[in-house]
Amino acid sequence: MTLDRTSADLLDDEPPSTIPSPAPLPDTLRERLADDPALPSLPAAAAEVVRLARADEPRLADFARIIEKDPALTLRLLSLANSALYARSSARVTTCLEAVSRLGLDATLAAAMSFGLPRPGPGQPLDLERLWQRAIIAALAAQHLARQLCPEHAGLVFTAALIQDIGILVLDALDGEIYRSRIPDLTEHSALCLAEQRFYGCDHARVGAWLAARWRLPDRLTAAIAESHGPLEDEDPPQLCVRLSCRIADCWLADDPTLAFSGLLRQLLELDTIDAQRLERLLEELQAQLPSAASLFEITCPPDIDHHSLVQEAKQLLFAQNFRLSQRLAAQQRELEALQASHSDLDEQRRTDYLTGLANRSWLETLLALHFRKAQTTRQALSVMFIDLDHFKRLNDHHGHRFGDRVLIHFASALKGMVRENDVAGRYGGEEFLVLMPQTRRGQAGVLADRIRTTLATEPLAHSQGEPIHVTASIGIASLEDADFAEPSELIDAADQAMYGVKHSGRDGINHYRQ
Repeated sequence: MTLDRTSADLLDDEPPSTIPSPAPLPDTLRERLADDPALPSLPAAAAEVVRLARADEPRLADFARIIEKDPALTLRLLSLANSALYARSSARVTTCLEAVSRLGLDATLAAAMSFGLPRPGPGQPLDLERLWQRAIIAALAAQHLARQLCPEHAGLVFTAALIQDIGILVLDALDGEIYRSRIPDLTEHSALCLAEQRFYGCDHARVGAWLAARWRLPDRLTAAIAESHGPLEDEDPPQLCVRLSCRIADCWLADDPTLAFSGLLRQLLELDTIDAQRLERLLEELQAQLPSAASLFEITCPPDIDHHSLVQEAKQLLFAQNFRLSQRLAAQQRELEALQASHSDLDEQRRTDYLTGLANRSWLETLLALHFRKAQTTRQALSVMFIDLDHFKRLNDHHGHRFGDRVLIHFASALKGMVRENDVAGRYGGEEFLVLMPQTRRGQAGVLADRIRTTLATEPLAHSQGEPIHVTASIGIASLEDADFAEPSELIDAADQAMYGVKHSGRDGINHYRQ
């Protein structure tokens, strides 16, 4: 097999059964991509490396033998292996086999792919310089994080971070000037993703994953690219490293890095992922590695930053923001206390459900509005649980409405005993109940839901003719972390939607809202 064959030729030799399923895309976009001959192609050597990586027992010598057929790639691979990014001793590698052994399969694959992708140069309509700068910063940051959080995945994380934005090249190849006119620019990555979602129904991360699947890249790498722009709350260390790396790259290249890193530092402190000192060490290592990495990848080195001063200024800015936030929080707390005091003089029936003694729907919605605004201001967690007792109409029809009322009263009493002190349980209507859970993330809310299901399974809510009557429930949970909710009612609707997902799948279960 010679290297003058195209990557498409090489990949088409593989049996279709070995091709991983591409990330889901809107049908129209997927059809257009499948028919477009101008999309970025995998370099021949990289296609061979991918093919070999899928073999039962691949050997490093086989990878080296493939790469040695491409002298230019061999020289770049040696340079990468001897660079400060990978050299852990003074000994220099001089052969392709030594380079592959030092880099590992993931970094070797990254080098083979990246050096074959479009490079910055004069006359390029797309700002490839900035795109590659972001890629290099993200790859180095991801590698640094992975060595601390998941060292066994450092190679995968480096590769995923390096090519996470390849979908931008795909969309630019697909629509050219039309694509560039639709997006704001490459400097505001979140705005770029929103614009892509608006025009294509998905962002470039999913498009990049589609291309990675088309290239037959490893499934784990394809998945990492698809999820590269997700939230930082992800508990999977490799995915967290990739997602955090692109935020660091955006902050580094921002017009005001201090302000950008201040916002990122706030998120990291809330997640207890990395403190200011560790962030400063990461930036210091990036500062040292970027010149050689930029030279290796033939791009202009990203601008220098004074990492120590930047982190200190970010901490000071964060302190000032927190002080102002504390003042607003205190004012809102006083407002909440005043509102609660004013309601204490109202008739209790205006706030409670006449049958169960729980909060009624109107009071639930009033309290949710207060907690929702407070959670948004303080960036605290907030979850809502929607509970619907299953087959309640059948129970009423069979035993009578008074019997059904007793079931509701007994369930309300049990629910009141299970919620925490700060939670608010109420009857939303009929056999539907709502629980407001301030300062509660989705995982904590799920613990309460499990407790409710266990209680219903073990304790009857009523007896009929001496026989215990057990009732099950369909439970939906929505949390502020699940989506960008603009109104309190949207949070209730999301929990309601999640609950109906349980209804449609057979009832008696728990479901978390997913956007």
